[in-house]
Amino acid sequence: MNTLVELSSTQHKDLKVVPDAASKLASKQHIMNLRAHEIANASTCFPVFATRNTHDGAMAFSAMTSFEVGTNLFVEVDKWQPVFVPLSLQTHPVYLMQSPRDEKSYTFGILEDSEDFSTTEGIALFDEQGKPSEKLNQINTSLQASVQQDVQTHQFAKDLDELKLFKALDLNVQYDNGQLQKIQGLQTIDEERLQSLSTEELESIHKKGYLTPIHAMLVSLFQVNVLINKNNERNANNRVVQVKMEVSKEAQLV
Repeated sequence: MNTLVELSSTQHKDLKVVPDAASKLASKQHIMNLRAHEIANASTCFPVFATRNTHDGAMAFSAMTSFEVGTNLFVEVDKWQPVFVPLSLQTHPVYLMQSPRDEKSYTFGILEDSEDFSTTEGIALFDEQGKPSEKLNQINTSLQASVQQDVQTHQFAKDLDELKLFKALDLNVQYDNGQLQKIQGLQTIDEERLQSLSTEELESIHKKGYLTPIHAMLVSLFQVNVLINKNNERNANNRVVQVKMEVSKEAQLV
């Protein structure tokens, strides 16, 4: 059952978050969602890309953690290795959901049947008096902040898109067994377009605080080398020889 249920201090008073719940989630994610304010920190560990939603055309940002779907090279023995921890992991396994009492308000939701919860081990969500634990208070603060952060991320992506600062990119991954894997649907910053912006446009994105995440995305492309090394350490029999980045041919036809 994948329906969110409102978190209750009475109904769920004994629930605990099992150890390494977030790491177990991350271990299955080859891309991890990022808010705009996370891009700079994430770029010190991962290549950061944007992707376009095929339904509404909106852009989203993510960190790439593996060349292979369903794996994460930054989780080892159920432990998250990087110092940077995405917000999505910090708040897992509690989510924001629409309040059943007020459609204009949010509340906390959980998947009751999730293996991320236990009544015998882990970090408690409520103390003995039924008050939110330190863990839940931390999640509360992060989730409340995420509402505004999502708005800011949407605006950041929208502004960059209107300035035509995104460039579609393909990754051609070559393995030592001769296999060639093409990863498509990625977007990065168009550096030439960035350099051609007018003084007024540059001043505008500078005032909005956009230059730091923009440059971070560009620099993060070098982190593809980290993915190569981590892949080869874990998969000695299927080593990556090289990764070539090229502007998407489909984008060139548009």
